[in-house]
Amino acid sequence: MTTHVFTLVLDRQPTDDELDTLCAEGCDDAAFGTENGLPIAEFDREASTMADAITSAVKTLDHAGLTALRVLDQDLVTLADIAGRIGQSRESVRRYATGDRGPGTFPPPINPAREGTMFYRWSEVRSWIQKNLKVEIPDSDPSLVVANLMLQARQHRGRVAHWGVLVELLAAPTPSDGQQG
Repeated sequence: MTTHVFTLVLDRQPTDDELDTLCAEGCDDAAFGTENGLPIAEFDREASTMADAITSAVKTLDHAGLTALRVLDQDLVTLADIAGRIGQSRESVRRYATGDRGPGTFPPPINPAREGTMFYRWSEVRSWIQKNLKVEIPDSDPSLVVANLMLQARQHRGRVAHWGVLVELLAAPTPSDGQQG
């Protein structure tokens, strides 16, 4: 077993009774507090994989009546963040993003219609950089990104008509899987 370290943002601070329940449920590997005004739980959880660690923590929180809203991660980045991570200037990275430099096809921002700061997903940009700029960047566990998407989907589950049809998207192969379908 490996110890996986991660932080979950919660819907609220746990009450004393909920903390007692969490401790009884084996959640003694978490510290509860606030970070930048957000209620959080910092975990050092033993599990086979990061995905297993996050899933078991979320289930324990659910049982105690708390909701995990997201995992704190470093996936949302600005052009300045990207520049800092790859050791280039912000202007250089801006030119990659606009297609004025490099092969084009830079991943799109997640907020293209918004004026002001654009945000990108590091998980997408990282792949583009490795493929097109041949810059080696240490691999990161995509479980955090996927866990955030799943936690976000859970928050909308009761409001989405035909939820089951959308869930099928998780199992459907994509062209990048090397399958047709």
